[in-house]
Amino acid sequence: MEAPAGIVCALVTPFRGDGAVDQPALRELVDFQAERGVDALFVLGTTGEGVLLDTAERCRATEVAAEHLRGRLPLVVHCGAADTRTAVALARHAEQVGAVAAAAVVPFFFRYTHAELHRHFAALAEAAPRIGHYVYENPERVGYSAGVGLVAQLVDQVPGILGVKDTGDSVGKLGQYLAWTGTPIQVYTGSNLTVLPALVMGARGAVSALANAAPELLVELNRAWCAGDLERARRLQLALTRLQDCVAGLPYIAAIKHLVERRGLPAGRTRPPQPLLDDEQRATLDRRLAAHEDLAPWLGP
Repeated sequence: MEAPAGIVCALVTPFRGDGAVDQPALRELVDFQAERGVDALFVLGTTGEGVLLDTAERCRATEVAAEHLRGRLPLVVHCGAADTRTAVALARHAEQVGAVAAAAVVPFFFRYTHAELHRHFAALAEAAPRIGHYVYENPERVGYSAGVGLVAQLVDQVPGILGVKDTGDSVGKLGQYLAWTGTPIQVYTGSNLTVLPALVMGARGAVSALANAAPELLVELNRAWCAGDLERARRLQLALTRLQDCVAGLPYIAAIKHLVERRGLPAGRTRPPQPLLDDEQRATLDRRLAAHEDLAPWLGP
């Protein structure tokens, strides 16, 4: 199995006031995405605050999403952890609950050599051989990068490792993955700024946090590209870029949840120590959004 081509929503995780996952709210968010045409869900990644949950909480949240999806959309699960043993357990669990794929950031806090990272990612693929595996590159959050060479080596050498989700803004780096002359690398951009450029170069799709609030915008962009309507795809990419600019400089996950709430959905709280937006920040975001009339149709309740 593998992650599908197209638009993958990096789903937020709604939390209650006591810090627990709000399961009814999570089910409502799953329904919203399933009804809006995205191609898959990615749970418990950066936007989903997965690394702030313990292993049991991550497994239960994954189960809630998988059970409620009832096969309506493919499920991809973030299994990254600071240690191989935990990441392996999460990958096995993702396979058991019916996910099509797992993605994992490089193990964090300590920095590891290419040989150590190779062993780590190979262990995940070997532990869950019936699903696809992806390296999740997010050096801004983690502090270092696996790099194009290691990703290519893993795809070449380890059965089940299929590609990469890269959250950087570098179109050049995306091109390096796609130009690799060995086993083709399945590439997903994790940046809302590079969705169309990535598709034009041959990326398989995009994993988007903004799809939580504006899935229709991402879906229409992808459909325009697939239909060969490059001008419409360009206009939609620019709208998506303006939306990304609106949340710039604000606590990112909290800003995404505010956008979700503007659509009348229960985004819930963040998991401490992640902040929520204060009144001034909410007003700033709303003011920025109001300055772009072309965004209004994508963000209504």
